[in-house]
Amino acid sequence: MLMDGRGKPRPYCMEDIWEKANALHLAREFEAAEKLYDELLTQNPYNPGLLATLGTLFLQTKRTGLAICLLEHAVKIGFRQSDVLSNLGLAYKYSGQQDKAMALMEESVKKNPSGEALANYSALFVEAGQDEKCKAICKRAIDLSPDHPLAHWNLSLSLLADGQWERAWDEYEWGLKPGCLRIDRALGGAPAWDGKSPGRIAAYGEQGIGDEIMFASMLPDLLKTNEVVLECHTRLKTLFEKSFPGVTCYGTREELEPKWVDDEQFEHRIAVGSLGQFYRRSRESFPGTPFLKAEPLPKGEKFRVGISWTGGGQKQGRVHKRSVPLSWWKSILNVPDVEFVSLQYTESSDDLNMMDALGYSIKRHDDIVVKAHDYYETARLVASCDLVISVCTSLIHLAGGLGVPCWVMTPRHPAWRYQNEGGMPWYKSVRLYRQPEAKQEAWRAVIERIGFDLDELVHGRRTLEAVS
Repeated sequence: MLMDGRGKPRPYCMEDIWEKANALHLAREFEAAEKLYDELLTQNPYNPGLLATLGTLFLQTKRTGLAICLLEHAVKIGFRQSDVLSNLGLAYKYSGQQDKAMALMEESVKKNPSGEALANYSALFVEAGQDEKCKAICKRAIDLSPDHPLAHWNLSLSLLADGQWERAWDEYEWGLKPGCLRIDRALGGAPAWDGKSPGRIAAYGEQGIGDEIMFASMLPDLLKTNEVVLECHTRLKTLFEKSFPGVTCYGTREELEPKWVDDEQFEHRIAVGSLGQFYRRSRESFPGTPFLKAEPLPKGEKFRVGISWTGGGQKQGRVHKRSVPLSWWKSILNVPDVEFVSLQYTESSDDLNMMDALGYSIKRHDDIVVKAHDYYETARLVASCDLVISVCTSLIHLAGGLGVPCWVMTPRHPAWRYQNEGGMPWYKSVRLYRQPEAKQEAWRAVIERIGFDLDELVHGRRTLEAVS
């Protein structure tokens, strides 16, 4: 029971619940805060501030559809504050509705060009590949709010896309702050590694599986002067154990409180992406050589090509941007004397059945690819391929890490990993085929080019090195 101004007990009222819910929300105790917001919403279903606040919580917890519903309703009944418009714009961005996101963000910035609004606004230009504009907006945001993590994070992505490695990695560390995509694992409270002190270091994976593989390319650098304990995604444990025999691996990245931390001795911890600030501060520092190992699955005499045509995260609206319908692949699949193998890890039986009906033969290993509980088995299939042709997925990092030649159908404005100029420095075996325009139909020109190059390669008119 709370006390009133005279020190006497007073009833527990709605204002008390609101204050408690806000405190929990600020402390990022989202589940507890949501329960209290729901209690308030039952009594106040048309309160615009409450709708906007709960919508923001849904946005923070990646429930984009619910966030749009509540924030949109708050805006429609007149709650057009800058921060609400900005959050609604961010929700539309995550859902892939860029035009709506842009309109709302621009209105938000005009109303109140705060550091928060500008930081959210800058994210739209990361997606659009307008890195110079993104940098300019991030600079404005940082001038207003020097410690705003999202502004620094978005700046880092634009710098990385342009290959400005030295400055980019320093900004990239802001991504470990709350509100950004990277994960800061406490791991027993050990201090973060400073890049100098030798000893036993606990490195941990972060973000997606593809990123985790890509950043693992820096583990050999770390191992030159340190012992390493590696926490990775459970699907990568076997692959990393076989690839880095000197590393102790635990597949517990998804666990909040892994038990191994109490049993292992280590002096420092580090997110694998943070190794970039020590080992990849120039393009010349990227070796691009294979670092993964897998025993290839058996294959026949035909030239084997692994293919994947759908990628991207559904929650962030990227499937459309990073997918090319298999029915469009005819100029590739028409190349004779090739054994095509599906590397598609999402359900794709309808696609394959359709291609079978059209007379195309694509082998499928359901137990290896679709389930993919152990990525080492997927690695064995990839290692058996003479070439991989794929849209942007984690398979690119797997093929590149294994040193398997890989041709990538790259969007006009890809993620920073694929670089604006000069190709992908992480892997020498990867070649990019860039979409000429940011339109779905523009993939047809990419497919025609790859089909031509594949035919030239298979029939000995050009070597792989000449094509690449």
